Amino acid sequence: MADLEKEIQDLKEELSKANEEIEKLSRIKSEFISVVSHELRTPLTSIKESVSLVLDGVAGPISEEQKKFLTISKNNIERLTKLIIDILDLSKLEAGRILMFKRKLNINDVIKDVCASTKILAEQKNIEFTISLGGSVEPTWFDPDRIGQVLKNLISNAIKFNKVNGKVNVSSAKETIKNRNFIKVTIEDSGIGIPAEDKENLFRNFSPLDTSMTRKHSGTGLGLAISKGMIELHGGDIWVVSEPDIGSKFIFTIPLYKKDEEFDFLIEEAIEKAKHNDARISLMVFDIKDAKYKTEDITAGIEGIIRNTIRGPGDKVVRCKKKECVVIIACADRPGSMAIIRRLKGNIKVPLIFGISVYPDEAMDKEELLKKAEEDLKTGKNQVTSKKVLLIIDDEEALASMLSFRLQNSGFDTITATDGDTGVGLAKENKPDLILLDLMMPKVDGFEVSKRLKSDFATKNIPIVVFSALVNKNTKESIKKLNAAGFIEKPFEPNVLINKINSILEGKNG
Repeated sequence: MADLEKEIQDLKEELSKANEEIEKLSRIKSEFISVVSHELRTPLTSIKESVSLVLDGVAGPISEEQKKFLTISKNNIERLTKLIIDILDLSKLEAGRILMFKRKLNINDVIKDVCASTKILAEQKNIEFTISLGGSVEPTWFDPDRIGQVLKNLISNAIKFNKVNGKVNVSSAKETIKNRNFIKVTIEDSGIGIPAEDKENLFRNFSPLDTSMTRKHSGTGLGLAISKGMIELHGGDIWVVSEPDIGSKFIFTIPLYKKDEEFDFLIEEAIEKAKHNDARISLMVFDIKDAKYKTEDITAGIEGIIRNTIRGPGDKVVRCKKKECVVIIACADRPGSMAIIRRLKGNIKVPLIFGISVYPDEAMDKEELLKKAEEDLKTGKNQVTSKKVLLIIDDEEALASMLSFRLQNSGFDTITATDGDTGVGLAKENKPDLILLDLMMPKVDGFEVSKRLKSDFATKNIPIVVFSALVNKNTKESIKKLNAAGFIEKPFEPNVLINKINSILEGKNG
């Protein structure tokens, strides 16, 4: 009995080693194909451009006979380029190195774009080309370039293997399959169809639709295998329904995610990608600091601002499970996360608190990542508050510049104007939190500027602090009529001015 167990154990070890060796050889093969395919594209690009230059007549006139042969060369270069791209994609799929940049989009828009670019192929073959897009189709998460690639391949096949005067229809619909919601896309043709015995191998590598037809129409059998891989990476499925001489329906699905599913899907995908690429991801959870601002409209507005602030193609913005929190899933470490937050500071008007957790430095899975970020959030130590914007209107350019520098170092954003007209325009355009206004300026003085600002609905409630070197009884009386929020006499102590600004902005009496 012991000998049998030892023999079984030895066989297991041998099998494990054999599997490891197969995996190693598969990786070497995929890497080799990837490198070779990549290196082939460089000289091929030069060849293609050289032929194009001659064909376009840039290198001098050519005869019709020369043009005919060069056109044949160009067409075959295009075929070779597509084959190399297909092989490169296939090797990446096999090695698990396909990068997906999913965004929340409506697939109908991608279908329209692809159909517009492929419609000319149908017209050349006198094929009736139609699209039927479902009105109930909802936005979902997918990579538009990769799904566009799948669509282009399936539509091109539907045209290529069709009959003269045939039909092609591309349709989309929302459909429930096994209690799960999907977007279903169907490419239907009236072409040659596929024999039942060929369907089983249809989506395997180097398994073209039909050997004789493939030779006639120039196919490699890679397109469908690549399409299958792309769709499966999206969590969907692809299949065919076909009858010889009647036509085919190629159908693929992409899952729809409920609001409470989106976060799980995106964070799990990000962690898997980080594992594979030996990279880091950050989870940044944002919440509104003051409960009185916690409305859906304000939260949605903040979500939009955050979405427009992130820059990485792999970065995602989604609601947390609690829904009132906005989350960024970013391809970044902690310093990278802080850089994103610094960019947010100038755009967010409502004070936010935030928490950060980094995979794998601080957490090793989805639950731990969220827990650590929420713990960081609850401390309240991290805040995003926008800087107050001050408009300085003073004809002394050097003073305005130095004052701007001082105020920026005190935590404010500043805008400067060296004449009254410009100052009024900047106030209307930027709606600053407070205006520092010099009274004695040529052409349009501070009194006229104040009058214009107070008479305009857009600027009448902006507090104004006036400062002047000319202080007498008449000046003081005039300043009272301005209903200014404060007055500072030149020359002034910087701290006095800053304290005055802060007290006004905090709602205290100036």
